[in-house]
Amino acid sequence: MRNTLRRALFATTVTAAALGFAATSASATALAGWTVVNPNANGTFTAALKAGTVATLVDTNTSQQVDCSTGTASGTAPSGTYTSGAGLAKITAAAWGSTASPCPGPLGSNFTAVLAPGAVISINANTYSGGVTSGTLSGVKVNLTGDTILGTCKAVISGNVSNVTYTNSTGELNINTGSGLKVDSADNCAGLLNAGDSATFKATYKVAAPLTITSP
Repeated sequence: MRNTLRRALFATTVTAAALGFAATSASATALAGWTVVNPNANGTFTAALKAGTVATLVDTNTSQQVDCSTGTASGTAPSGTYTSGAGLAKITAAAWGSTASPCPGPLGSNFTAVLAPGAVISINANTYSGGVTSGTLSGVKVNLTGDTILGTCKAVISGNVSNVTYTNSTGELNINTGSGLKVDSADNCAGLLNAGDSATFKATYKVAAPLTITSP
């Protein structure tokens, strides 16, 4: 009977240990994900177009494009460890061109653009390798204003961008054309942009105080 009791106690101990190990492993798996280190204690960041580069918006239906040599963005990316890469950083303000330095378009047109009021662009991480994070942008909504041959053009561009990378060593966010943007509306835009058209956007931003994003 003693042997039976010993075997039962041993089996119970082994089972408890196994369950404890499984629980620990599950917890570790749940915690493993993404780590963000932001040198700014308040969790904010600012960025501007990389020197010598331009941001390019293309209406893929009309093949017309607008090129901006100036562009800024700012938002939040709090330091921490996250189970998901969705929304690791958020852009809450962005602008392209200015009255003094507008973005040239076709047929002598000039444009400026800003992130729409209340819009927040999420930077979503999908994969990580060698200091480079690949992912997407979601929640894009931009108000575009232009001076065209017909007068003032107003358009709204919205959607997602499917091909984005961030490099820790350079602090550069590369928006690599990608699909997913569309022209929501276009008023008095001389056929350069039309509601329902697809669009692409390409740019390289330099983060002023580079973030470090890693994943196991």
